[in-house]
Amino acid sequence: MKKLPMLLAWLATAAAVLGTTPSLAQTDSRAADQTFPWKIIQMIVPSPAGSPPDVRARELAEKVSLLLGQPIVVVNKPGAGGAIGLQALTASAPDGHTIALCTDAPLTINPSVYERLPYDPQKDLVPVTLLFRMQLLLVAHPDVRASSVADLVRLAKSRPGKLFYGSAGNGTPPHILADLFKFTVGIDTEHVPYKGGPAATAALLAGDVAYTFDAPSQVLSYVKAGKLKALAVTGDRRLVPLPDVPTFTESGVPGMSAGWVGIVAPAGTPRGTVMRLNSAFAAVLAGADVRAYYDDLGYSILTGPPEEMARRIVDETPKWREIVKRAGITPG
Repeated sequence: MKKLPMLLAWLATAAAVLGTTPSLAQTDSRAADQTFPWKIIQMIVPSPAGSPPDVRARELAEKVSLLLGQPIVVVNKPGAGGAIGLQALTASAPDGHTIALCTDAPLTINPSVYERLPYDPQKDLVPVTLLFRMQLLLVAHPDVRASSVADLVRLAKSRPGKLFYGSAGNGTPPHILADLFKFTVGIDTEHVPYKGGPAATAALLAGDVAYTFDAPSQVLSYVKAGKLKALAVTGDRRLVPLPDVPTFTESGVPGMSAGWVGIVAPAGTPRGTVMRLNSAFAAVLAGADVRAYYDDLGYSILTGPPEEMARRIVDETPKWREIVKRAGITPG
């Protein structure tokens, strides 16, 4: 019975936000399609089912579909660090009925990892909206003799090349961040890529690897149950559900920040359609209860105009290029 008042409150907030955004005609009357959306919207997620991006996509799809008046169907197309999913997106009609929810990796990291990327993030895609800034946890298996970042660094230095860390795959944010950590603290550990976050988490739980960088939503229950140890969290704040776990800066390793999540569409999608989608996602994320929910999971809501997302893609691509080059990261 409690869900009905919450739903009504959320719909009221969403309606208020949408009411303050420009109409399609005001945004760009020439490009706007006044009938959008007129059919089911497909949201591609270039990550496996059950991964954090997939879960977030399904949560948002349910709410955004209520505002747009059409169902949003989530379709998983994982592989090649997100390249397979975004290649499929670029092959779809640019009418707003096919979009993708993805992390920043396929947009800012892949161009440096893959020599022949089947899409150009800055030419073949159009940003729709930012959604979240992510935080990642450094988590270790209970058998690893480390209860802090300093402990892990000492252990790794005493056993060069003997500790293994897992990731969701080559070139993914957890992999890039783990390599940045290696360079920053000066340790020699070995990377084991898996096919998605759930597989990497399963490997850590089994003790196949010593540590991983993972989404809080993926590992929080295991940490609370004592099946994993959380050593530090990226970003500038501690997680609400894990107030005793320090940030990397507090642990003496500044500069450890994860990426972000956003929505993109095929290049050529009308401006009015892009802004209709932008407004709908912003309205869903505007509610205080929604913000509190994602805050607990380590996601800071961003939203903003498409131009803000475009700027991030342009500005951050050279930064990751240097890290990929230094780490020698390849698609293999």
